[in-house]
Amino acid sequence: MPSHFRFHLDQDGHSVTVEVARPSGTSEVLVDGKVVAHHRGGGQGPTVLEAELPGDPPQPISITVDDPPDRDAAPLCLMDIAGMRYVMPLTPLTGAHSSPPARTAGRARRLRRLRRHVRRIVTRLGA
Repeated sequence: MPSHFRFHLDQDGHSVTVEVARPSGTSEVLVDGKVVAHHRGGGQGPTVLEAELPGDPPQPISITVDDPPDRDAAPLCLMDIAGMRYVMPLTPLTGAHSSPPARTAGRARRLRRLRRHVRRIVTRLGA
């Protein structure tokens, strides 16, 4: 079971991201890459986070994160804005743990060997 989930939606020209960490129960709302709401600790029932989209005037949004009965499934994330409710899609997490494709690693290795070989030849010719 994954322990971190990320939900993302573009709304009115702003990037809204919700990050949920389980089992700690930590939830964050990011608008345009900045944390605007934070909730720590789990509890019974859904977690509701209140935030605002920047603008003149700012638009209030409400994010609801609800854990499913099956603990192996991803939580449900909903965004309420201006009387409308949107389901926020789950987006994949990427990071240092993901390895690059084998081809890229092979090409980089060959390039490093070639550079090393050229440096040795230049050093021998210069000495």
